[in-house]
Amino acid sequence: MSLPLFFTKKLIYTISWEDVTIDQKLLQLDHTSSILTIASAGDHLFNYALEGVSNIHAVDINPIQLHLVELKKLIISAYDFDVFWAFFGVGKVPNYRRYFEGLLPQLTPLARSFWSRKQHLFNPQGRGFYRYGTTGWLSRLLLFSIRRMGVEKSITELIHTDDIEIRQGLFEPLWNRMAQHWSLAWWVHPWVLYLGGIPMSQQKSIGPLLPFLKDTLYTLLVEQKLSENPYWRLYWDGCYSPNFAPRHLQLHNFLRLKECINHITLGHSSLLDSLNNNGSISYTHVNLLDHQDWLFNNTKGFIELNETWDRLNELPSVTKILFRSSYETAPWVDELVSKKFMVNQMKRNEFREDRVFSYSSTYLITR
Repeated sequence: MSLPLFFTKKLIYTISWEDVTIDQKLLQLDHTSSILTIASAGDHLFNYALEGVSNIHAVDINPIQLHLVELKKLIISAYDFDVFWAFFGVGKVPNYRRYFEGLLPQLTPLARSFWSRKQHLFNPQGRGFYRYGTTGWLSRLLLFSIRRMGVEKSITELIHTDDIEIRQGLFEPLWNRMAQHWSLAWWVHPWVLYLGGIPMSQQKSIGPLLPFLKDTLYTLLVEQKLSENPYWRLYWDGCYSPNFAPRHLQLHNFLRLKECINHITLGHSSLLDSLNNNGSISYTHVNLLDHQDWLFNNTKGFIELNETWDRLNELPSVTKILFRSSYETAPWVDELVSKKFMVNQMKRNEFREDRVFSYSSTYLITR
């Protein structure tokens, strides 16, 4: 897969941007499962391991994302929960250089080179790990916009109000104030979204962005409880709290995660290359994340998309394929997915409990 150079040289995602609760509800992973997926920031991989999956292979064409997952794996293996929490719960680590002295020699050469230059991301005097990466940069920009709008107090009240009727009453005045402020244009500016890891093709497929943004904010702030949301609340606070930590960052899961961390293997390749080069591995599940949106709108990418589905269609061991899309109806499915599979398309309104709630559709392909 060919990506713009920007997306292969930068840390984009500091967390995985798919709700693992929805993943498990649809994939129903267990100790008999073997899954191929994309590495992203690795958090979904840890959740799969906690489900007992014995073989989890994650690939990425951005080596920086792999360096992040490798570091997470190593810290889980080498240290206790308090250290893991300092790195990836708080994102600020006292004596971080001392920890890296022990970590760097155990990393692969490319990861060692990267983290020897980027240790400062965990400096307790800095912004905190989750304010870095391009998604971290985006969070800082949007928080700056919120302060300029003068709505920070209103959003904080919405986050911490338990009564849904009160939240409903608070939302419309909040949105009206945001909609009248010039900086809301940043929230839907193509280059801002691009830097946040949303390619132009995804932006176009969503349709009008302001109604989509309003619906997303209403769902997260009113229908759900953002106070307990480990995805968006993280970027509001800049760090996790035990009150809304994801499953892999909960103390009672740590020993089990440590025991099964080596079930996760990593590869610097595309999904297609992995499917072509690991033919002896009998994957039962594949999670494509939103990978196909990146491929669809260019000739070279569509060729790869076509070849990827050719390989998936012919693998008899694969029983479930999950993916998300910014398209309400993914336009390649009818053409590329074998009739041997059953296609279950779930539109945005069918998954309003999704704590990320950033996609227009979710697909579960089953055999």
